[in-house]
Amino acid sequence: MANPTVNGNYSGEQAGAYIGAAMKSGLTLAEGNITLLENVKYKRNLTVVSSDSLISADTNCSFSTEGALTFTDRVITPKKLKLNIELCKRDLEKDWQASQMAAGVSNSGFSGDFTDFIMEYLGAAIGENVETSIWSDLVATATADATVTGATGTTLTAVNIIEELGKVRDAIPVAAYGKEDLTIYVGTAALRFYISAMSALGYMNTWHASDIPLTFEGIKIAHAPGLVADKMLASRASNLFGATDLVSDMVDLRILDMAELDGSSQIRVASNFSFAANHAVGADVVLYA
Repeated sequence: MANPTVNGNYSGEQAGAYIGAAMKSGLTLAEGNITLLENVKYKRNLTVVSSDSLISADTNCSFSTEGALTFTDRVITPKKLKLNIELCKRDLEKDWQASQMAAGVSNSGFSGDFTDFIMEYLGAAIGENVETSIWSDLVATATADATVTGATGTTLTAVNIIEELGKVRDAIPVAAYGKEDLTIYVGTAALRFYISAMSALGYMNTWHASDIPLTFEGIKIAHAPGLVADKMLASRASNLFGATDLVSDMVDLRILDMAELDGSSQIRVASNFSFAANHAVGADVVLYA
């Protein structure tokens, strides 16, 4: 396995903390914008209940059934995933980590601050992967479900974002419209366009402030960093599901010094987790694409 390249100039003392590349955060789970199911080892059936003509005229004293309840299932099957990387201590010696390693050929390893950095950085990588997986799954399942309402999309800009959000609003089924957890999910580019458009309109003269509640005509807008450009999705948050075996698996990273096991100068970092996402009632979902 190829060792990672250590980039940077060593000039003596550490000039500051390690700074990782910016990564998309896992906002969808962190903000509770979908419903998370745990303890799903293999798969979970999402039972969808529908009904038809349950109410009838009461004209006599008899018990007479009317209409029916229908139970159907949608299946969500978490995918098993892993993160495995290997670092060479000799490469770390080339960087300014050398000043924080004990003397001696056999005493090379991570310093405490580098360990903290690598755990935070790789944890963010897992969060980004899960965020992307959520919206890749939800777009794919919505596209494949004939009961999902479609809204024809275009290339989103700050000029047309309000008009295009209007298409999503108009496509929302009557049964879902007005529900407390009804949400329009947008990617990072669309969110920027929306804030820019509202700022240009001068809404309450507050759009240059740091914390502005995001809504569109009373409908919550949720930032979904994993949602690709020029796509939006509307649904009740309680209708969208993510499934995993154990949430803490996603932040369980293990650092193994291989010197005690095989005599090598390698350090391995490993994580194993699972995840998948799906919707329950397709008729309550709008896919803008």
